[in-house]
Amino acid sequence: METGGDSMAATKNNDQSFETSLDELESLVDKLEKGQLTLDESLELFEKGMKLARVCNTKLSEAERKIEILTEENGKLKEVEFSE
Repeated sequence: METGGDSMAATKNNDQSFETSLDELESLVDKLEKGQLTLDESLELFEKGMKLARVCNTKLSEAERKIEILTEENGKLKEVEFSE
């Protein structure tokens, strides 16, 4: 069960830019790789990292949906929805 603080943190992360979330995620990974944390600290950082990874993935998916490809048809540009 999420506590109120977790929900607020998730909302804060969703409001961050992709780049900010990715930078924060990379910082957490660096701290974890150094291996000088307690088990509890490591688990807390891992959980934060998973949430940030989910935020980054969501933002990338949203960006993919917004991409439109411009093609020329009969001398005019036509917008075509992006598809994978």
